[in-house]
Amino acid sequence: MENVAYSIGVALVIIAFIIGLFGTFLPILPGVMIIWFASLFYAWVLVGFSHFSPWIFVLITFIAVVAGTSDIWLSALGAKTTGASWRTLLVGLIGAIAGTFLIPIPLVGTIAGYAAGLILAEYVRLNEWRPAVKAAFGGVVGWGVSSAVELAGGVLIILLTATQAP
Repeated sequence: MENVAYSIGVALVIIAFIIGLFGTFLPILPGVMIIWFASLFYAWVLVGFSHFSPWIFVLITFIAVVAGTSDIWLSALGAKTTGASWRTLLVGLIGAIAGTFLIPIPLVGTIAGYAAGLILAEYVRLNEWRPAVKAAFGGVVGWGVSSAVELAGGVLIILLTATQAP
């Protein structure tokens, strides 16, 4: 019976890992955090920290914090380097969420909504199209880089978790 419970637990962890990897691209799902919680469940509940190195879990947590917040600081950095204001970034985030629901094609609606939000906010602020489009381009590039960082972080967490299998 114990093997069945362990097998079900591992299956749930794998499902959470897969959902988390999808979440690295979809802003609605906190992908890296889902992967981190699955890793915590595996380490604490399924195998215990007697088999799972606490130092590896500290490393996993560090990776999760950096990669999990990269969508905030990298997209903001991308847009800020092109001159966008913080209010513009907030409107871009709202646009991304709206775009995800209004254009239900994965990633397309999110990116289009984010870019549209940035352009709209910068155009209202500056009353010029060129800097508005420039800010949107910087924000979208930053978001793309952050998605890659999140995906790499998620994969690294999964690999580190897998090294701790009994």
